This record gives sequence, C-alpha cells and structure tokens, in this order.
Amino acid sequence: MTTFKQQQSHSDFLKAINPFLKIGLSLALIALSLFLEQISSMLVLVGGVSVLLFQVKVPWPLLMYSLLALTVFAVVSAWLSGNWSQSLFNTLRLLAILLPAPVLALTTPPTDLIRSLQQARLPSFLTLSLTLIWRFFPLMQQELQRIWEANQLRGIDLKRQPRQWFSGLIVPLVFQMVTYADEVTIGLQTRGYSPTAPRSNSRPIRWGQVDTLFCLMALLWLGLISYVEWGI
Repeated sequence: MTTFKQQQSHSDFLKAINPFLKIGLSLALIALSLFLEQISSMLVLVGGVSVLLFQVKVPWPLLMYSLLALTVFAVVSAWLSGNWSQSLFNTLRLLAILLPAPVLALTTPPTDLIRSLQQARLPSFLTLSLTLIWRFFPLMQQELQRIWEANQLRGIDLKRQPRQWFSGLIVPLVFQMVTYADEVTIGLQTRGYSPTAPRSNSRPIRWGQVDTLFCLMALLWLGLISYVEWGI
C-alpha cells in the first residue's frame, strides 16, 4: 500500500476510476493495436498511453532498462528485416501491447480491485489469483527501486556498469519475488483463508461522474485512433 501512497499526488485521477473501466480500456487498447497498420495511428495510441504513464511515478532505473530493451529490440528487428519503418512500427506495437496493463495496474489499489471482482461474482480462487497478479506490478517497481538504491550504497553504479545488471539487479529481484510468494502463502494459511467461505463487501464500487468523464475521454481517444487508421 505504500506504493500507492507515494503515487497519490501523481495519479489521483486515475486512482479514482472504476477498476472495471480501466481493465476494459486496457484490453481494448491491446486488441486495437493488433489491427492497426499505420504508424500514425499507432503513434496516437502509444502517445495516449504515454500521457497516462506520466501520471504514474515510475522509477528512472526501470524506465532506463525498458528504453534499453526497446532500443535493442528495434535495432535487432531492423537488422533482421532491413526495414527501419517496419521496425519502428513493430516497436510501437510492442509498446501498445505492454504498456496499458502495467500503467493502469499501478493506479489501482488492490482493495479496490478486490471489491470490483467480488461484485462481478467471480470464484474466490480466481479473485485471489487476479489480485496477486495485479499487485505484482507495483511490488516489482518498489523492489527494483530498493535494489537499485542498495547497489548505490555499495558504490555500484548500474548505469555505467551494464554487466552488473544480471547479478546486481535481476537475481536479487527473482529472490525477492520468491520470498513474496512464500509470505503470501504463509499469510493465507495463518488467516485461515478458505475459497469457499462466504464474504461480504462493506464498500462496493459504484459508477461516478469521474468514471463518466474518463469513459468519454477514452471513447474520443479510440475514435481518434480509428479516424487516423481508417478515416471513420
């Protein structure tokens, strides 16, 4: 929960949006990106997602690592295909597929997600699984920041030593994720969690004016993408 408190000043608007609406928009953007064929329309899609990304406080190390990975992907794609424009399009499509879910996940507190899934009458085991997956994104962001700062305290500058990324960044992150999984298992067993036990919701998620505003903005955005791509 500390991750969301740190991001409150940057993502108040997105945080207040109905989780179902954010999930629906994320799926719509991913599906739409698979049908786009024009670089201009893909730029509109990725540009809109980038605007949402600026509402989330993403650590610089994660951004730098992502940019490096995208650069490598673009260069390798251009080298294999011999077509730089096609390589750019493929990179934009990759961004359009990868960015929506993490951006929207970082602005959705786990408690709101649980309430929404409970209102959907989904099975308890499925609700728990989706919640843990959703919680993974901000947790990974937080752990990456801690590992990066720990390396700085040891005098290791990962920005200038890419060879240390595997041993100094990826390996500790994997161990932290395994530890997190063990802690979740122990916590569920300690609390006597049972997927068949009845549950109630004291604070149901309701549709508000901010959801209507966000929905209209999303429809205008999707309409602009469709107009640029197909002229409709």
